[in-house]
Amino acid sequence: MTVVVVDANVLYGIEITDLLLTLATRRMFRVHWSAEILDEVQRNLAKRADLSADAIAYRIELMNRALPAALAEAPADLILSMPVDGKDRHVLALAVHLGAQAVVTHHLRDFPTVACEPFGVEALSADEFLGRQARLDPAAVFDAIGEMARRRRRPPKTVGEIIDRLEPSLPTFVAFLRGIPGV
Repeated sequence: MTVVVVDANVLYGIEITDLLLTLATRRMFRVHWSAEILDEVQRNLAKRADLSADAIAYRIELMNRALPAALAEAPADLILSMPVDGKDRHVLALAVHLGAQAVVTHHLRDFPTVACEPFGVEALSADEFLGRQARLDPAAVFDAIGEMARRRRRPPKTVGEIIDRLEPSLPTFVAFLRGIPGV
């Protein structure tokens, strides 16, 4: 099973976060984050006027409840040894510590191939990573998006509306989905 570490910037948008977690709970891959990653998510979400501190804490709690094994930490000495910018060392270190195949991030420039490759880690955009998942099992991805739509209450959303919301951040993934007959 593929093991990935998600960077905080990928967990900012609710649609992508929900899709990643829904697919992970279906065991399509194993996802991980650290307390430091979640702290960064919380800090960035706190900048949004439409989200209260309680709503943000509840979101983080739900993430950890949905995937309790996702929360992990890398050893401090490993973090310090990572050949990337200091603010990103903890992410790559967690991937190395867990034997992850990839770091999923919106900021690929922060994880250059020359820094990741020696550790067997690939930096992938969320678009590329989720596109790979869709190519592996399109039916499972559609089913997961259907599950997301069924959970949506405030406001309710259809599968099509969720796919539309994903498109700006995941254009290749959405184009692949829309290229499948019947979508």
